[in-house]
Amino acid sequence: MHHSEEKPGYDLGHPASMKMLVGVFGALLALTALTVGVAQFNFGAADLSIAMLIATVKATLVAVFFMHLNHDKGVNRLFFIGSILFAGLFMAIALGDASEYQQDLRDFEAAQELLQK
Repeated sequence: MHHSEEKPGYDLGHPASMKMLVGVFGALLALTALTVGVAQFNFGAADLSIAMLIATVKATLVAVFFMHLNHDKGVNRLFFIGSILFAGLFMAIALGDASEYQQDLRDFEAAQELLQK
């Protein structure tokens, strides 16, 4: 008995056209070039946001096409999107909170310098 006959829906893989694979590969290369290009400019506070947005798009392309998430069940897509949103929320809270302590760090460093003199 063939493996797919034992458990319906458990095939060895999902067929992907070469055109689609080359297209996704080209998009990943273009996004990598965009990341390098964006790094040459100073966007101030938006630097991290822009880099994370590009990285998220690249990760989504890899998950959807190379990890075959587009052929998977809806609950797996839900978990993937939920985990991306949770990670983004976690980073936003952590980075937003870090800026609240900058003055305290400056005061501590100034006090350390005075103690060393």
